[in-house]
Amino acid sequence: MKSIKTFSIATFFTVSLFSASLLAQNVPESGTIGLRANFVGQTAIEVPYMLNDKLSLAPYFGLNSVQDQSTNFTLGVRPRYYVSEDRALATYITGALGLSNTSFDNNNVNSVTNFNLAIGYGAEYFFSDQFSISSDANLGTGFGDSNTNISTQARISASIYF
Repeated sequence: MKSIKTFSIATFFTVSLFSASLLAQNVPESGTIGLRANFVGQTAIEVPYMLNDKLSLAPYFGLNSVQDQSTNFTLGVRPRYYVSEDRALATYITGALGLSNTSFDNNNVNSVTNFNLAIGYGAEYFFSDQFSISSDANLGTGFGDSNTNISTQARISASIYF
């Protein structure tokens, strides 16, 4: 009985993956605009715009507030250069150039402003012309009013293209 259940589950996933790969698409066309949300990593909303079939620019905006503690505002741009496309899976080099401002409610320091730079590598899977998920790993630095730091970051995102 256990082998029948295992076989059924394996068959279901194999058929699902095969069906998804038949429906999967490639990188969106030049001029396509979208909306991207990050589930892990930087909490920001991005608006990716395909400049051509290899390069997209995604301005991003983030706002995070903790009552009676601090408010953090981020603004910047995150480019993606698609290196390879294997049907629906596209790998890319990414980066970030941004600005963050943190205002403190209960501290002698009113606010701290930092500039952020990052570079990374990731992959994006296109389920259709309108929907994709992606994941990337980044190495970044922040410098400005607070101490200069170097950090790593992993992001998981979902995108909708119009």
